[in-house]
Amino acid sequence: MSWRKRNITQAQIEEILYASSSDSELSSEDDGWPTEDADQSFLVEPERNVDEQESVELPSPILDVAAPDVNEDDTEINWSCKVDNNLIENNHKIRTSGPVHDLPVGSTPFDYFKLLFSTSMCETIMINTNKYAEYVQKEKNATDGKWKPIEHISEIWNFIAIILIMSIAKFPKMKNYWSTNPILGNEMIKNTMTRDRFMKILKYFHLSDREMEKVASDEDFYLMQKLDPLMTEMKKNFKSHFNPYQNMSVDEAMIKYKGRLGIIQYMPKKPTKRGIKIWMLCDSSFGYVYNFDVYCGKKDKIPRSKKGLGYDVVTHLAKSLNPGHCLYFDRFFTSVHLMKDLLVRGIYSTGTVQTNRKFLPKDLGKMKLQTTGEIKCFQCTEEPNLLCTIWKDKKEIFFLSTGNKNLETTVSRRIGSISTAISCPGVAENYNKCMGGVDLADQKRQYYDVARKSRKWWIYLFWFLLNSAVDNAHILYILTNMPDLQKGQRLFDFKLKMIENMTVKMTHGIKRSIGAPDISHKRIKIEGRKKCCRRCSKLKVKTVGNNAIQSSWMCSTCQVCLCVDCFGPYHDENNQSAAL
Repeated sequence: MSWRKRNITQAQIEEILYASSSDSELSSEDDGWPTEDADQSFLVEPERNVDEQESVELPSPILDVAAPDVNEDDTEINWSCKVDNNLIENNHKIRTSGPVHDLPVGSTPFDYFKLLFSTSMCETIMINTNKYAEYVQKEKNATDGKWKPIEHISEIWNFIAIILIMSIAKFPKMKNYWSTNPILGNEMIKNTMTRDRFMKILKYFHLSDREMEKVASDEDFYLMQKLDPLMTEMKKNFKSHFNPYQNMSVDEAMIKYKGRLGIIQYMPKKPTKRGIKIWMLCDSSFGYVYNFDVYCGKKDKIPRSKKGLGYDVVTHLAKSLNPGHCLYFDRFFTSVHLMKDLLVRGIYSTGTVQTNRKFLPKDLGKMKLQTTGEIKCFQCTEEPNLLCTIWKDKKEIFFLSTGNKNLETTVSRRIGSISTAISCPGVAENYNKCMGGVDLADQKRQYYDVARKSRKWWIYLFWFLLNSAVDNAHILYILTNMPDLQKGQRLFDFKLKMIENMTVKMTHGIKRSIGAPDISHKRIKIEGRKKCCRRCSKLKVKTVGNNAIQSSWMCSTCQVCLCVDCFGPYHDENNQSAAL
């Protein structure tokens, strides 16, 4: 059957694009997620500025195009066809790569998870959820008789554990997990929290102080204010507990969302075509998420220069990297100025490049190589480490690099029915090997994704944070325990053990935390250097490096230094001794 070409106007195209169904347009009865009638601060008035060179946030999706080089230094850069391979070697010594923590031998998966999703973050969620419940009831001038404030963070841990269980065994409706039908009902969830209690916490779940949030009309309004307390601490934890390996990649990730939001991006060539864009810096070998930032258009917190959005994103994400690392990114980010500025910091880089970028070899885009496997290379006269390489595969591919010599290798390609070895530049081989860090992180997040449909736009970013924390904790666990670890290496096994350690069974109604100290005992911060934990020293618990466990917290009443996990058990043990 032949198809006839139809003439369609631009208005009809926009109508088709913008009339697409939304994941967030379901009722709370269908998807199990409550509405947020009282929370309207996410309604953003989009800005329109035709003079701006970068992407403009609109309520409808916008095409994602590479940021142009604007107002760059017009200093002439010369290129030579003769390539000298005596480049400046990468002699920078990278500090010991891998996990950074003081957990003792035999620590559970939950202990590794708490390194990234900390107890203090749970306390923040507990406080802000209680505040938001009060705020909603005050706004509606009505009391929710079924709501009881969260008193202990163990309830938050149980709430998160149930969400993780739901990511492993998925049902269409949340109430199915508490079903009396033996096929549907989950005993672990039933023994952890009642359905009504879970739904109430979900209804008022909040990450920030609602009364401190700015409205959209305020000059200081920041769209990510709902996630900022959690996101800032999580990024800090991601960096502090992992020393990255040499090769890292920068790329964008898309969080699927089809609701109306000013920062929605439309990228037709991506698997997730419409959603919230996140810039990510990941380890190339394991997919560890080292740094990230949500793209909010002109109002995000990425410092802007006059060298293009791609330049600003890479320099911002790589700000905390030490000299000696090698960055890989695609043509959206690559420019001559970016390569040179990174090299000044001792960071080497490689990326594909658009031929219309400034300061590239003359008529680069018009060069056509004749045969498959043909290679042509140029060297920058002012910066000898900067090479521009053209390689003919199925079509011409253009690379810029500061850490790759002009070397050749071979790859296998099928020409007709015959597999043939063709020449390939070393820069292309390294790029294909090291560019996939962000894609690897995306792949891991999809295995047991906790995301579910919701009317709250920011909850989709919370799902991203939770997924990333679980995946990063799994990487830390594997790298710490290898090669002794024989079983439980898969993410599935790690997640099951973590859930088992995280949950506390109910006693009567709303359960209280195990090991909660008397109200007169409060945890306070120690000024100055950390001190050894009293309980860990008594039990002779030490770190992997056989060092004493230190803490920056102490009890205000006992004046004893205790780590977070020992605070409750220490007072329980003292109370039992006093009773005897």
